[in-house]
Amino acid sequence: MKRSAMLIGNPPARRGAFRLLGLALVLLTLALALPAGAAAIASPGVTVIPPATIASFAPDEGPVGTVVTVTGSGFTGATRVTLGRAEAAFTVLSDAQIRLTVPAGARSGSISVTTPGGQRHSAGSFTVIAPAFLIVVTAPTGTGSYAQGSSLTVSWGNSTDVAYGEFGLGVRSAAGDWSIGKLVPASGAANYTTSLTVDVPVGSGYKAEVAWRPVVGSGPWDVFATSPGSFVVTASSAAKAITAFSFQGLTPPVTGVINEAAHTIALTVPPAADVHALVATFTTTGAAVAVGGTPQVSGTTANDFSSPVTYRVTATDASTQDYVVTVRGLAIGDAYGGGVIAYILQSGDPGYSATVVHGLIAAKADQRARIAWISGRGVLGTRNGNTSTALGTGQANTNAMMAQAGSTGGAAWVCHGYTNADTGTGVYSDWYLPSQDELNKLYINRVAIGGFTGADPYYWSSSEMRFGSDGATNAWGQSFINGFQFNDLKSHTIRARAVRSF
Repeated sequence: MKRSAMLIGNPPARRGAFRLLGLALVLLTLALALPAGAAAIASPGVTVIPPATIASFAPDEGPVGTVVTVTGSGFTGATRVTLGRAEAAFTVLSDAQIRLTVPAGARSGSISVTTPGGQRHSAGSFTVIAPAFLIVVTAPTGTGSYAQGSSLTVSWGNSTDVAYGEFGLGVRSAAGDWSIGKLVPASGAANYTTSLTVDVPVGSGYKAEVAWRPVVGSGPWDVFATSPGSFVVTASSAAKAITAFSFQGLTPPVTGVINEAAHTIALTVPPAADVHALVATFTTTGAAVAVGGTPQVSGTTANDFSSPVTYRVTATDASTQDYVVTVRGLAIGDAYGGGVIAYILQSGDPGYSATVVHGLIAAKADQRARIAWISGRGVLGTRNGNTSTALGTGQANTNAMMAQAGSTGGAAWVCHGYTNADTGTGVYSDWYLPSQDELNKLYINRVAIGGFTGADPYYWSSSEMRFGSDGATNAWGQSFINGFQFNDLKSHTIRARAVRSF
């Protein structure tokens, strides 16, 4: 209270106090105006690191990969270098020099160097030059027609391998308008192929165009090229049918039976076919075909057909249609190998395999309605002795009959000499007269095989009687009415049906 009174009552003292207050305000203002570094200078024991300086750099332009030397000061301890906002790899050569490499994706701009003292930018700008190269579009060539929404295959190559930037694929109209439809990153490859959805107005004179730019996602396009041929774009369509389906890689090729009403396709493959990796060849009126989301390429894409496979066809108007493809192995009654499947070997049969299907194929019709078992002077009453009744011996029996001295013809001869003319299932000449047990398999499956007559339905086997007095003069035959197996004189004439094995 006394000091306050003194100030109030003592003008010289009051003026002194105000002068001290004013001096304090001036010192505070000066302290605030000084930079942080300057304030630090006044602090005992603190070392101030000034920012680097960039005096110059050379060269001042170049493509990605160019090595640039920056001259200045304070580069020791540099932690980061950028060019046009893209971070660059660098090497500190000395406190006065630093070397950087123009990075992929760099844009033209200033160079910056970051050190413990801060970040400094160059006064000048480095110009990133796009590489000089040519794009050569090789597809589509000639003229063609594509529906809206369909897929166009575009192929191109570069005169110089480029590993950065991106390609833009599009369709250029006759008026010069360019519609980008797809972006493809540059990978350094010399050649590229990709699909492009045709999503432009109906018209003609369109060309596929490919462009390149050095920065992914932004910036101008620097290099352009168009396809050598133009094409027509038509209105989208609802067509989405599979019109043909086959396995051309099998021997013989297998053609599918298409049921358009039920949208199913059925195929029967040969015994040795691996159904787990079959390649289908097909034609379609749609724009694309897929299995489980995987695009299908006719004659290229393999699938596992051990169970039914659904092919989805997409039309150019985006509507879809499914086709269920079923593949099965051979069955008795199937047309195959020049005739009809008559029997498939079972476990325990001679020649049976668990991995490869084997069996008998019967000719589609009789080879002779009336013929002796064997003919030729002196053989009708002579035991051959080299035939058997067992399954799998018909071929050897036939060969033995033909080799019998004095034999000039008979059932074995006509069967051996048969060559089927059914080119739809292949042409074969390895036919023979079936053994007794093989003939019985034909009888059991006679309905599925077909072609057996109800009038005089007696057939020769290639097995002669092996024991007793009849062995020289008799051979085995079978009735196809009741399955009765009988022995008959070799000179008698009954029917003969050829078989072959597979």
